[in-house]
Amino acid sequence: MKLSYLLLGGASALLLTACDPSTGTGTDGPDAATPPAETAVPDAADPAGTTETSAPADKLAGAADATYSLEKSHAFLSATFMHNGLSEYTLDFTDFDATLDFMASDPASSTLSATVQPRVNVKYPANYKAGHPDSEYENWPDALSKDTRFIGGSEYPDITFVSTEVSKTGDYSGTVTGDLTFLGVTNPVTLDVTYNGVGNTSWYGERDVIGFDAETTISRSAFGQESLEGVISDDVVIKFSGEFLQDETEAAEPAE
Repeated sequence: MKLSYLLLGGASALLLTACDPSTGTGTDGPDAATPPAETAVPDAADPAGTTETSAPADKLAGAADATYSLEKSHAFLSATFMHNGLSEYTLDFTDFDATLDFMASDPASSTLSATVQPRVNVKYPANYKAGHPDSEYENWPDALSKDTRFIGGSEYPDITFVSTEVSKTGDYSGTVTGDLTFLGVTNPVTLDVTYNGVGNTSWYGERDVIGFDAETTISRSAFGQESLEGVISDDVVIKFSGEFLQDETEAAEPAE
């Protein structure tokens, strides 16, 4: 996926100074009023207001305008739906990739593209073949991944997303709208995205690593899937959390 994005601030101290208008001498004379002491705004963690606070550093500062690729060791993608109206059933995708052209200097101009292989992992402690002797699949994850009643990987080997618009909703939050293709059907989908910041680690040299969370809800029926109605909810919540590594060929020029 090609993405982009964006979070928040802190507190401040209040300084009051005054002079006694009855003296008419101002703050320079001997009768000048004594200014009150500097006070800090108390908060729940520090009700006495004794701890100095300051706004956090800009999370976009230092992040390069560059192309970033998904760092697969630190990337997670899941789909969750209601099962029989009783529990949230979650599938974890095991193979996906994304490319992000990230513009820290102008996040709304960023772009994202992603490809997801329709392969999932899911908890299933029972003996699948014993319970499904006529199934063509060897295990439950295979059935979920390949059966067209579910993800349909046998017939549709790729799920893709290509961004068409990025909008800021806050300092470090935004939306990414794009075309999602699933089961051979393409529909517009909007992701709610949070930009978590930028980091540098010695084993990546000068390259930046940036992180995001994203979430959206899609309708199965909008993509032509109406199987197991009443057993599986139509709404499916998609969640992503992961890191993107600046491509090695990119110049590490930080944003202003």
